Amino acid sequence: MRKSFVVLLGVASLLPMVVMTSPAGAATGTTCKTASGTATFSPALPKLSNKTLVTSTITVKNAKLGGCSNGVTSGTLSLTAKIISANCTTLASPPANAKPTVGTEKITWAPTAKGTSTVALTLGTVKGKPTETTTNGTVSAGTFKGTKSSGTVVYTLPKGACTANALTTVTFKQLTSLNI
Repeated sequence: MRKSFVVLLGVASLLPMVVMTSPAGAATGTTCKTASGTATFSPALPKLSNKTLVTSTITVKNAKLGGCSNGVTSGTLSLTAKIISANCTTLASPPANAKPTVGTEKITWAPTAKGTSTVALTLGTVKGKPTETTTNGTVSAGTFKGTKSSGTVVYTLPKGACTANALTTVTFKQLTSLNI
């Protein structure tokens, strides 16, 4: 998969779609109508005029999922992912041989009786849309273990990021309702 600015958010995933499994094994569904948060890059991604490549950790803390249905009303999402050999240029136009951005997402569900989910996640690009990212993965532990997760988010760069300054943070929100 290619990385791009889009990969950042998925940072926010980051907005997962999780298929729930009932005790009888029959799949049920839910939809989360909203998701939003902030992603940080450490170290910062060098601006467009700087050709230096870095391996950066993308971190999302306390992103909010809301408007969920079928027994899950909301959630708090955290994410840690590694983006390899990147700068603002490679995010805007990833090379064909770019390594995928992978990480781990943890969702704490509400009501609290629903527990938590840990998701092994891959962040991807949306062709022709450099500020969107896809998230795809599998719930590896906790609530909904073994189910698939997917979604798309859109993110916004702060003024001057990647042009006048290195990229340190982005905000993101869910692009469409998440059908889980």
